[in-house]
Amino acid sequence: MVAGGRTEGACRIFRLRKYYRNLGLCVLFFSLIIGIGMLWEIITEAPANQILKQMIFAGAICTFFVVISLYLIFSYYFASLTIQDNQLINQGILLQKELDLERVRQLRWIGGGAGIIKLKTLTEKSTIYLDNFVFEDRLWIVEHLRNQIPESIQEGWDLFCHRIAMPLRQYDPHALPVPDQDEILLTRKRWDRLLLPCILLTAVVGVIAAWKFGLPRLLTAPVLPTVLWLSLRFATPRQGMVAQNLNANPKQKSQLAFYGWFLLVSLFLLYLSRFVNFPWLDKSTFSSCVSLIAMCIVFWKSYQFGKAIEQKHREASKTSVQEWEAEQHNCE
Repeated sequence: MVAGGRTEGACRIFRLRKYYRNLGLCVLFFSLIIGIGMLWEIITEAPANQILKQMIFAGAICTFFVVISLYLIFSYYFASLTIQDNQLINQGILLQKELDLERVRQLRWIGGGAGIIKLKTLTEKSTIYLDNFVFEDRLWIVEHLRNQIPESIQEGWDLFCHRIAMPLRQYDPHALPVPDQDEILLTRKRWDRLLLPCILLTAVVGVIAAWKFGLPRLLTAPVLPTVLWLSLRFATPRQGMVAQNLNANPKQKSQLAFYGWFLLVSLFLLYLSRFVNFPWLDKSTFSSCVSLIAMCIVFWKSYQFGKAIEQKHREASKTSVQEWEAEQHNCE
């Protein structure tokens, strides 16, 4: 089996990206390391009457991550999406869903993340997560469904076209991304420079602290920054990717400034509650009220910010749809 789509007869079969296999192997590897470390600490440090309970707890944690890793690995090898004539077959690890494209009554284009496509007939539903596939396969799937399904039953295409479809069509795997003045280029070497020193520092501090205080669990200190480093490295293409500079977006900059300011105010109020006694309000209730109010304000501010971004995308989506249709017409 190979990642990506291939043609077998009249079928087009799409396999999951290698990213999921590699991620599953990494999670499995770190799960085993953490499991061995926890087991060693339990054997050497835990009281005799607590060994069984702690081993059950540690086993449950390790089992959880092992199950996730095995799910990712099995998904890579067994899950697939097949499009054959008017049949769409969504094969999972255990279950398989078949859907007749001629019977589709609703197609929803969702522009969140890497793109989601939801198809619905009178009796069946199927969801396609484009992030599962390589860029070339995503574009083929989008173009095929866009042309195959009547436009009258398609929803959300304009925004999806602007955020997902047009970037897929403009994607060139061999071209080096060139950032504009308000953008930066994120590369794997950039993550190496930022995070490898942190991993080395946490490893040294963990070894010294474990030797000084006699706590073997401190040897796992570099695990989390290593997981972060590998995750960012795997998520970054080899040629790099362009990201917007925070300083170039005044709204986003003000949003982050608001979050920082509000966090400081909330922490100050929580700290102040330790020294100020209200006869009509106990400390735990005061802390809960401050936390609840802070969460509501942050959620409301995030909602407003997201709504403003979506409105901006909607205004630009009309141009993207026109470009898509023009290129589609030229291809025909």
